[in-house]
Amino acid sequence: MTTGRPRGTFALAGFAAGALVGLGDGLWAGLAASAGVRGTLAAAVLTAAVDGLLALLVGGGVELLVRFGGWGRRVHSPRWARALSALVVGVGAGAVTAAVVLLELQRRNRFLAGGEAALAGIGCALVGAAIAPGLARAFARRQGMPAGPAAWPASLTYAIVIGPLIVGLVGVGVAWGVMALRPGIPTSGTAPRAVLAAVETALLPLLLMLGERIPLRLRPAKAWAVSTALVVAPLVGLASWAWADHLRFLPWVHIVPSAFMAALAPALFLVVGARVSMAARRRLVMGSVAAAVALTVILTVSELEQARKLTATRVGVVGPALAGGRRVLDRDSDGFSPLLGGGDCDDGDPGRYPGALDVPDDGADQDCDGRDASFAALAPGPFAPVPDAVPRDLNLLLVTVDTIRADHLGCYGYGRPTSPEMDALASAGGLFVNGWAHAPSTRYSMPAIATGRWPSAITWDETIWWPRIASGVPTVAEALKAAGYVTGAYYSFDYFSPTDRRGFERGVDHYRADRAALHRAVNGPMESHGSSSREMADDTIAFLEAHGAEKFFLWVHFYDPHLSYETHADVPAFGSSRVDRYDGEIRFTDGHLGRVFRRLRELGLWDRTAVFLTGDHGEGFGEHGVTEHGFDLYAPQTRVPFIVRVPGLAPRRITNPVGHVDLAPTMLNLARAPQNPSFLGRSLVADLAGAPPASPQVGSPAPRPVFQEVSSERGKKRALVTADTHLLWNWTPENTTECYDLRTDPDERRDLWGTRGDATCRALKVELQGMVSALAMPPDVARKLRTSVFTSAAVAPPPPNPLDVRVGDVLRIIGYSLNPPPAGGGEGQATIHFESLKPIGGGWRFFFHLTGPGGFRNLDHVPVEGAMPPERWRPGQVVVDRVGLPFPAGTPPGMYTLSLGLYRGAERMEVSPAAAADGNRAVRLLTFNWGP
Repeated sequence: MTTGRPRGTFALAGFAAGALVGLGDGLWAGLAASAGVRGTLAAAVLTAAVDGLLALLVGGGVELLVRFGGWGRRVHSPRWARALSALVVGVGAGAVTAAVVLLELQRRNRFLAGGEAALAGIGCALVGAAIAPGLARAFARRQGMPAGPAAWPASLTYAIVIGPLIVGLVGVGVAWGVMALRPGIPTSGTAPRAVLAAVETALLPLLLMLGERIPLRLRPAKAWAVSTALVVAPLVGLASWAWADHLRFLPWVHIVPSAFMAALAPALFLVVGARVSMAARRRLVMGSVAAAVALTVILTVSELEQARKLTATRVGVVGPALAGGRRVLDRDSDGFSPLLGGGDCDDGDPGRYPGALDVPDDGADQDCDGRDASFAALAPGPFAPVPDAVPRDLNLLLVTVDTIRADHLGCYGYGRPTSPEMDALASAGGLFVNGWAHAPSTRYSMPAIATGRWPSAITWDETIWWPRIASGVPTVAEALKAAGYVTGAYYSFDYFSPTDRRGFERGVDHYRADRAALHRAVNGPMESHGSSSREMADDTIAFLEAHGAEKFFLWVHFYDPHLSYETHADVPAFGSSRVDRYDGEIRFTDGHLGRVFRRLRELGLWDRTAVFLTGDHGEGFGEHGVTEHGFDLYAPQTRVPFIVRVPGLAPRRITNPVGHVDLAPTMLNLARAPQNPSFLGRSLVADLAGAPPASPQVGSPAPRPVFQEVSSERGKKRALVTADTHLLWNWTPENTTECYDLRTDPDERRDLWGTRGDATCRALKVELQGMVSALAMPPDVARKLRTSVFTSAAVAPPPPNPLDVRVGDVLRIIGYSLNPPPAGGGEGQATIHFESLKPIGGGWRFFFHLTGPGGFRNLDHVPVEGAMPPERWRPGQVVVDRVGLPFPAGTPPGMYTLSLGLYRGAERMEVSPAAAADGNRAVRLLTFNWGP
């Protein structure tokens, strides 16, 4: 394949293909985002440079493999050498497959897990098959016989029929085996399938070698026909079958440009490379110059925020490539680099980077924004007087609808009749035209509703996948139960399963989540088939009939608008597209909500029942390149219906921005119950009663921006929303900002950040960063830092029990004190004095373990009650941390040991001297005898 081409041809062809595809990809991204001439050109140039450089490197690697394989094919190696090479490359491919199978075992999406395992194994096997002839010649050394100039099978049949067919059959076998695996399957069931998948891919290089010998010759037309029948048609069939449930979730924004490059590079190699005569040395110089130019462009243009924003989400491999480059250039391992738009203002200090939390009022700029954060109290405003017209025996009905966008309801201006019942509710109550979710997913937005706190202000119990609300965090049901309400909560999603005890059941007299069984998961938690609105309405009506004579609080959650979108015979069909079916799901749910509202009237409860209706989050249909929800804070994912109908209060449209945390204090206010300081939202009673806006003074209930957040494997994003502006901060890993004027651009098409006249956006960004820092700080942070963090050992209080134990070379334990637990049971305390020797970067965390007759207890925590994570420690500081030692009644008596150390994943930092360690890289700090 390369005998007629000078060295470097494929690398240059790869660069040309990458640059051309990248240029088109970047231009498309800029035009699609209406980025203007400057932004579009910047995105196009950056994408062309990144794609060209990567394609040059890949092309060079492919050429090396091809030439090595061709070098091996120019001789007839002995049979034993060919067999040995097939064994080596096969074992390598098999090992990779087995490793991927075991890693993918926990994936809920079995289809994609099988596909990824098959692709990984086949990719390694194909590389192995390409280099196997070269390995055979290397093994045999001088024993081979010349084979002539042919470097590859000449048969077109092999190229387009036999080889792809062999690869396809093996891939199907591997994928099918992995799809049958499930989390929790015993090891005895997992191992055979992993071994079988490994054996299948291990045999692939040998099968490909043998396939070359199949004496099948067809004319080109027949070969293409056979290929279509045996290879292409099944792939098309697979795509048709699996597109809706599986394949459309793949990262096509990366796959499509890569496929174009992979197709264009060989064409340029074959067509252009054959026509351009150039010495190999000159090609090498050209390749070096191309790489240098591309690298210079990348280093320069990646500093333009607009270019990074466009390329991070809308084009191929630019975002991941820049993120990878930043990791390589990150000298202090804090996750940010000073180049490629990383924004690290001090790459020698792992505690200073754009993703850091800026400790308020400590005189240091940890987050590289040029100023020290200032602490701001996050206290709720006071309750408003409840008008006498509101019944004193008021019932409270909270209705949440999963995945419902505000702009798809008639009362918010939608043209389709999707929501006649919700529209009627809005016309009878308060319609908040700026209602927002704080997070784009159920697992964080619903806890915000339940606790009246933003997700980052909630204490979480992370011992379960999708964490629980930690015990001790008050819920609205608990507060209303204490106020004399009979409480109920009905959910139709297995996230609320009572066996998982995620906190929604606390304070609830009548709790149900069994209707979740009506939804059958087909793509992990992100998609299911089935319907439950009818049954949820039936259950709600049954509750009203049973408890209508009591003062009740009931929370019901309808799930049907969540993916997948299904049609229902008893509602109008809007069409067959995804949006059409989504609108049909809203209409279906709306109809069953109407049954609930009618039954309230029939039971005589309508005039003493306040109805709150909202969505937990929205849904994307391609806006900003986003489909579905869960990872982004744009309006399609977070702008939700917000309707509150209160008997005795006149209908009105309210423009003040509101969020889910405002629901709990509003319900308590309407119930005339005492204010709960844990609920950080503001009561909306004044808005509903039509009171004039309060003056924006400290402590007043004046509207404040709605805070939004999401943290996921894709990074951290934060946002603030006012009545007029939506500011989004793509905090990590990109550290970019977007700003939209909701008055003139409600669809958020024109990003104002970095343009003239964005002073409002800049002010909101300062406010947002301050709120992020304040939320990250535990309560009373100033006092905690003042009494627990000292600039040096000279000013720190000496420990009663001195020590000299080092953990790695980053910190020293200089002593401790112990207040043992009471003999009859209770909580003791160990106070530990640390001295920081070096910055602690790289993701290290503290562990604290208590062991004894009562077993193992994990006392892990962030030191100083959450105020001092390891990355904030500075050399020379003395940090005094206090560890609670809980010994409830009934704890077995005996000797107990408190140990501690630093860990990162499965790795632990060394402890010295060895005598102070427990043999498992943990400091054996203290041992005490406890007994009743």
